[in-house]
Formats: sequence, C-alpha cells, structure tokens
Amino acid sequence: MIEFKYELDKILSPLPETITGTMKGSIIAKADKMDMDAAMDFIDLKTQEKVISEETREDLYKLLKYFCVYR
Repeated sequence: MIEFKYELDKILSPLPETITGTMKGSIIAKADKMDMDAAMDFIDLKTQEKVISEETREDLYKLLKYFCVYR
C-alpha cells in the first residue's frame, strides 16, 4: 500500500494542493473498500469535469491495474 501511495503522489504532484488530498483519499478509499472499477469511474468523472488531464487519467489507470488484485 505504501508503494501505491508513493506512486499516486508522484502522478498527482502537478495538481494544486487543494485537489490532490481529495483525489488521493477518494481513489484510495474506492480502490480499497469498493473495487478497481469504482476508482476508475471516479477518475473518469474527474476527467470529464476537467480536474485532471487525459494523460493523468491514463497514468492512474496503469497504477490501479498494476496494484489491484483480482479476486
């Protein structure tokens, strides 16, 4: 989990500080408590709202796919 948070910090570092805390918390909570699809839906929503770029979205997708465990 520590590696995931570190990589998430690196991806979200260009964003303003006010946005990164909320984004990190929401992505971690959705990926941990719900599932990867819920986290991806949240990322898609933020991309549509123009909070994050398409490039950032792709980086977040790769990160989730790498760290999430299928059951």
